[in-house]
Amino acid sequence: MRKLSGLFFALFIVFSLAPAVWAGGPELQPPDDLPFVPGEVLVKFQPQVGALGVFSLQADGLEPLETIPHASVIRVRVGTGRERQTIADLLARGDVEYAGLNYRVQATDTPNDTYFAWQWALQTGFLDAPSAWTTHHGTGTVTVAVIDSGVDLDHPDLQANITSGWDFVDDDSLPDDAFGHGTHVAGIIAAVGNNGIGVSGVSWGARIMPVRALDSYGSGTISDVASAIYYAVDNGARVINMSLGAAGTSYPCTGFEVVRDAMQYALNHDVLVVVSAGNESASAVSCPAAYDQAVAVAATNSSDTLAYYSNFGPRLDIAAPGSSIFSTLRGGSYGYMSGTSMAAPHVAGLAALIWSYTPSLSRSQVQELIQTSADDLGSPGWDEQYGYGRINAANVFRLMAPQATGVYLPDSGGLGGSTTDTYTTVTITTHNPKTITWSASLVPAVSWVEIVPPTSGQVSSGSPTTLTLHGIVQPSYSPETTALVLTGVTGDGEPLPDVVIPVYVWKQQIFLPLVFR
Repeated sequence: MRKLSGLFFALFIVFSLAPAVWAGGPELQPPDDLPFVPGEVLVKFQPQVGALGVFSLQADGLEPLETIPHASVIRVRVGTGRERQTIADLLARGDVEYAGLNYRVQATDTPNDTYFAWQWALQTGFLDAPSAWTTHHGTGTVTVAVIDSGVDLDHPDLQANITSGWDFVDDDSLPDDAFGHGTHVAGIIAAVGNNGIGVSGVSWGARIMPVRALDSYGSGTISDVASAIYYAVDNGARVINMSLGAAGTSYPCTGFEVVRDAMQYALNHDVLVVVSAGNESASAVSCPAAYDQAVAVAATNSSDTLAYYSNFGPRLDIAAPGSSIFSTLRGGSYGYMSGTSMAAPHVAGLAALIWSYTPSLSRSQVQELIQTSADDLGSPGWDEQYGYGRINAANVFRLMAPQATGVYLPDSGGLGGSTTDTYTTVTITTHNPKTITWSASLVPAVSWVEIVPPTSGQVSSGSPTTLTLHGIVQPSYSPETTALVLTGVTGDGEPLPDVVIPVYVWKQQIFLPLVFR
C-alpha cells in the first residue's frame, strides 16, 4: 500500500496562457535543437472543424489535454519520441490548419543570476519557477533545515540566507561543509535569487539552517540524523530536507525506528520532512524515505522521465528534477550533481515558497498542494514511478487562484429552429486559505452569451461561490468561442494568476469543457 497523505482529488479547469512557437510548414520550421515538451504536440483544425477536432483526435487514439483559449488550439498527448511523426500525420489529414511541437519559451519574471539559464529544472515545462515568481519569490519567514554534510557558510550565493545551525559530527556550532553535498542541496532550495551572481534557489529568500550529520566522506549515523531532526524542529525549521538514506533498505525499515520517531516528532510539530528516495534503480524506496512520516522524492531528467538511477515503488510520494542539476559548490563555486539528493531539495524549496506566501497552511495542506499541482507523468493518477507526478511551482499558484468548474445545460426547445435560451451555472473554488475578491468577464464580448450579475464576489477555501452564464443562441450560428476570464486578488492585495475557461457554442449548446489537471 502506498503512503497515505490525506490527498483528495478535485476537478479543475486550468488553461495555460504561455505563448507557443509554431511549425506550420517546411519554410516555418524552427531549429531542430529548440527545447520542447516531450510527449506533446499542438494542433489547430480548419475553421469548419474547430473544437470538434477533439473528437476526431480521440477517434485516432490521441489524448487531448486542453484547449488554448481564443485560438481553438488543442494540446495533445502523444508517445514520447513520436512527436514529429504525429505532426506529419496530422498535417497530412487535410482538416488541420497547423500543428507543431510544444516548444519551451523563457518566462517573463526571469532573475538576473548569471547561470540561471543553466538551471533547466526551474524553466517553463518543468517547475516553471519564473511563472510562480511573478506571484511570489519567497521570503525569510520560512526556515529549511538541511540535514546533510553541512553548508559552505561563506558562499556568496548562500551567505545572506544562512541562519545558525549545529554540527552533530564534530559537536560544535560551525556546521561548515567538508564534503560538498550539503552546499549543493542548499543552493537548490534557497540560493539568493536575482542578486546578479550564480544561481537561484526555488525560494529566493528562505532561511537555510545547516545541520551537519554527515562527515567529510558523506557518511553518518542514524543517531546523528535523529538528533539533527530534533534540533531542527526545536529551533524553528518548518521544512526539513534529508538528501540521504541507506542503500539496499526498504520498508518496513527495521532498525531505523530512531529516525522514524524523530520524523514523527517533526510531524507532531507541523514540520514537513522531505527525503530522497535513493539511487539504486530499485523498485523500492530506501529508508528512511519509505516511512509514512517522510515525503519520498524520486528523480526525473531533462526528458521529463524517471532518471535511470532513481528508486521508485509503492512508498513513493512525488518526483522532481534530479539529473545534471547546476547549483552551489564549496569554495564559492558552482557545478553539476545528479541524484535523488538533488530532487528532494526542489520539493523542500517549493514547500518553503508556499509557506512564505501562505503561512497559515498546515503541513498536510502544503504537501497536498504540492501533490495536487504536480504534472501527472506516467500512468494517470498516482503511480510507482512518479508518485503524484513531477512538481510544478506555477501550478501551485494557479490552484490558489480562483478556479471554475461548470456543466452545460442546453434547452432542447431550440432544436426545431427557434432560439435556444441556456443558463449555465459555474462554480468558483480555491485552495487559497486567504479570502479572494474575484471578478469575471467574457473576452471577447459576444452577442450569444452574457454573465448574469453579479459579475464579482469573494471566495475562500471551503466556501465556494457561483456565477451564471446566460446564452442566447440563434439556429444559424456556426461553431464560435469566447472565454470566461476570472481575475483574483487576496485581501492582502496580492494578485493571482488569471484563469481562462473557453466557452463554446455548437448546435445551440453552450458548454464549458472540463479538463483534469
